[in-house]
Parts: sequence; structure tokens; C-alpha cells
Amino acid sequence: MQMVFAMERGALALGFAGVIWAAASAAFADPVSGKEAAKMLFSPKGSELLMYKVEGLSEDSARLLQQVAKDYAYYAAVAIAPEEELLKSEATILVANHNSVEAASAAALAGCNKARTKGTECVVAAVVRPAKWKAQPLQLSVEGTVAFKADYGKSGERAMAASASTGFFALASGPGAAAAAIAACNAKGATDCETVIADAS
Repeated sequence: MQMVFAMERGALALGFAGVIWAAASAAFADPVSGKEAAKMLFSPKGSELLMYKVEGLSEDSARLLQQVAKDYAYYAAVAIAPEEELLKSEATILVANHNSVEAASAAALAGCNKARTKGTECVVAAVVRPAKWKAQPLQLSVEGTVAFKADYGKSGERAMAASASTGFFALASGPGAAAAAIAACNAKGATDCETVIADAS
């Protein structure tokens, strides 16, 4: 785990409309081939923690967040209610294993704002992303990345579907693989699964 302490100035704070925008902005690009996906996806073994400056968050609380969040699978995010006590507040929400930082942040903020009892809207205080992260057309959670590497295969019609707003995914092979993968992914509880990787042979 690499700690990134060149902290971003200002925490990420979104209202309800902003959460919808953040989830939508995490939408996938057009499907890529398995060979292309292998070049885009990050190693599931390394991650880095990016801390945001949050006004009013003490150094002790920031260190606690670092210790808690660093062991979670990417993509992860921690949202807090700035005016509530970190350790006692039910609004401190950590979500992990999403398919992008945007999706994890939106989910954490939604849960935090639903649970907070007072004060200003919640902010994202930390995110976990792959080590040596850089923007890629395709991003998947740790579980999705491991599943692709282990089970996608190298021949025949095959596809992988994923949800842009959650960490859900599914793989399928054979005739109609793309439709089957989307159906299996949505059956897990998502409503926005789409084909992200596909090969015809």
C-alpha cells in the first residue's frame, strides 16, 4: 500500500444532484477486446491511498482514517459528516470494491448524507485506487480484475459486463455472451450493467 500525502486541497462534497452526476460520469467507454483490457487494467495487488484535506478534521482523526481505509480493496472511498464526531457518527461511511473512484465516492456520499443528523453535507475524505493509477478507458474493481484475469478465457465468443455505479460484474461465454453477461450482472442488484469487454472468437 502506497500512501499519497500530497493531499488534494479541499474535500469532495456533492449534494443529491451531484451524486447522480458523479455516478453518471463513471460510465464506461465502448467495449474493448480482452487483449486491450489486459493492457488497461491495473494489478490487483497494489493500491494507494489518497487523502483529502477536510476542514475541521483533526490530525488524529486523519491518521485513523488512513489506518482504516488503507487495507480496503480499490476502488474505495470514505465519506464523513464534517460536523459529527468521526468515531461515533453513523454517517462515517466506507465503501470498497467499486469499479471507479467516482462510483465509490458517490456511494459513500449517498450513504453518509442519508445517515448524518446535523450540519453541512458530507465530504469524501479519502479514496483508494490502484498503485500507479492513471486514467484508462476501462477500470474495474479488484474482484472484477481478478475475475477477468482468471476466467475470461482466450478463445470463443465471450464477454464481461460491469456496472458503472457499483462493483457488480459478470462474465459469460458462448453464443449471446454479451447479453448473458449483462443479464447476470443486473441480476446481482445493479440496473446499469453494460458490456465492457467482448470478443467474437
